Amino acid sequence: MILQYRSYAKYIAVLVTIALVAILFTQINLGDVISTLTNINPIYLAAGFILYVCSYFFRAWRFHLLLNKEVSIKDLFHIECVHNMMNNLLPARTGELSYIYLLKKINTRTTGEGVATLIVSRIFDAIALAIFFFCAILLIRDIPTVILDTIWLVAIGIIIFIIFLVLLLWYGRKFLFWIHKAITFLHIEQKHWVKYLMKKGDETVESLDQINILHNQIYCLVSSLLIWGFNCGMIYFLLAGMGFDLSYLSIIIGATFILLTTILPIQGIAGFGTTELIWTLVFVSLGLSKNAAIVSGFSYHILVILFFMILGIYGWLKIRILVS
Repeated sequence: MILQYRSYAKYIAVLVTIALVAILFTQINLGDVISTLTNINPIYLAAGFILYVCSYFFRAWRFHLLLNKEVSIKDLFHIECVHNMMNNLLPARTGELSYIYLLKKINTRTTGEGVATLIVSRIFDAIALAIFFFCAILLIRDIPTVILDTIWLVAIGIIIFIIFLVLLLWYGRKFLFWIHKAITFLHIEQKHWVKYLMKKGDETVESLDQINILHNQIYCLVSSLLIWGFNCGMIYFLLAGMGFDLSYLSIIIGATFILLTTILPIQGIAGFGTTELIWTLVFVSLGLSKNAAIVSGFSYHILVILFFMILGIYGWLKIRILVS
């Protein structure tokens, strides 16, 4: 079943990537993307890269905490470099497996520990992004009508999702027990999608039982906020370096939507197509023209690929030396 899913995911990702990229390129001149990239302010580009590296450091620190400080931040930084590269290159988040594999190979940690720390890190990612999103909504003025009409629907969805994640994270088996009770009361326990979700819930709780999250929850939240703060800052500097003028709060709202796609299994090959489409929809609503949004979306994506490839190759070389 898993192999079948991966096979379908790859085919669908290829088709989605080709279709979306082809459609978007009919709306712009490729020369505009090349011109934007070649004329970007090098100081802003360097600042964006530095912030990007900082986000990797705090990812490594968070994993260090989740693993009870038994694996060094240095080793986890190298693992994260390769993990993030694979996760961005492979479709449907299948690159997540690289973290579990490398953690086991380099530091002889169990598969369960790898799965557990990965799940918890994604929960904190979602919580941190939600905090940024709501802070931006409260602080920004003159929110565009298109965004305003849908923002509260998105906000309600995020609140429900975060409440579910927090309850699962802190109350684990007790929360799952009451979910089982509710499902039985509604007589939907035999439905295939319910069985699948409950199986995944049981697997998640079993994984969470293997780590002591309550002891480090504040530090994990702080590190997650720093991770996504640095990522938002990176997007701001890259857009400013390209000459696109948007306020920092507007960029936080836009970045929240963009960055949410990086933790959900909806990506095309290397994220192409899906990232640009969401980027365009969001930033057109925030004030950029359609042409500027598509051009900046492709330019941003190419630069981020360059960033994670540099770090990924660096991490791979360091790991090769470590295991040789």
